[in-house]
Amino acid sequence: MSGPTAVFHGVEVPETLLATEIQNHQAATLSEARAQAGRALAVKAVLLDRARELGLEADAERNSDGQEETCEEALIRAVLSEEIDVDAPSESDLLAVYDAQPEAFMSPPLIEAAHILVAVSGVDAIDPAAARAKATELIFQLRSRPEIFGRLAMEHSACPSASEGGSLGQLRPGDILPEIWNALMEMKAGEVSSEPVLTEHGWHVLRLDQLSPAARLPFEYVRPHIAMKIEARFWTRAAARYVDVLLGNSAAEPRLRLDTDGRLSDEENSIPRLDGLLGSALAEIESIYDQLPPRIRQSVELTADREGEAPGGVLARTIRKFLASANDEAWTQLISRLRDSSSPLVDSLDVVVAHQLPPVRTSHRLIEMRGRVETKP
Repeated sequence: MSGPTAVFHGVEVPETLLATEIQNHQAATLSEARAQAGRALAVKAVLLDRARELGLEADAERNSDGQEETCEEALIRAVLSEEIDVDAPSESDLLAVYDAQPEAFMSPPLIEAAHILVAVSGVDAIDPAAARAKATELIFQLRSRPEIFGRLAMEHSACPSASEGGSLGQLRPGDILPEIWNALMEMKAGEVSSEPVLTEHGWHVLRLDQLSPAARLPFEYVRPHIAMKIEARFWTRAAARYVDVLLGNSAAEPRLRLDTDGRLSDEENSIPRLDGLLGSALAEIESIYDQLPPRIRQSVELTADREGEAPGGVLARTIRKFLASANDEAWTQLISRLRDSSSPLVDSLDVVVAHQLPPVRTSHRLIEMRGRVETKP
């Protein structure tokens, strides 16, 4: 794999792939978005690796829009299906949800209504003031003769429902404009609106024929729905725990890398090679220490003097600590440093020491007064 890479949970990821993935993550800062994108790509890598271990094959499916899965998406779905298994919720689990959320299991209110539209737009439009006056006159006629509503609708309504005597049929919330729905919900069955109702289409004369208020659905009716939601929640939690375990194993034994196309690479991850490089340094710590440049030796020796330990021992302990606790950022820095290195061992130890030991503080001569040198760190 050419080009710079970063390490997330022990998975080596190309920076070009990371830059593309970041676009799918919204976060307060670029650093947070980068971490989220890196974790998502690491999850992809460990799941693809697990699918390979299980010998699974991709069997791509199409969604409801006819879009087909990629090979990687099919493998990830297959491994999760193979590995994640949750128990069905108990009857008490289902009843607990049903009893705790009564408002969530209600049938919507249903109404049957009719209207007469006096339009203020379109081919049948008249002046808005004249339209309101006409609608008010129709309401006046209906107060004494409500039975002629259908005839008046056929004669005066600008809505296609005029041919049906103004009938709108059975309606649920969202089927009609909110202004009409709200007005009908304030009326009694058989009542004609006392005032016309204005919408973007014009003035409406309304009649409420029947109202069936919202009612709580029986438990047996909603039981399958509740069970499906609980099982989905159980599965999501189990999948999250499963992925966390895979990521933990990957970080503890880094060996995976993705290629620039987001596929699992067959190339060896750089980190195991670095483990071997640093591990070999531990076997010959004294001779290795003698080969280090003064810049690195100074940092080690300052720590050795402070803690009363031999420099070789400090360097060995520093290497072990890095191997045991280095985070993704540290591994990324190390890999980047070694990309074009001509002295990989020295450059590796430079990064390790800089990451683990306090920086060397130097003093500078500022003012010489009466034979005494004033310095500041």
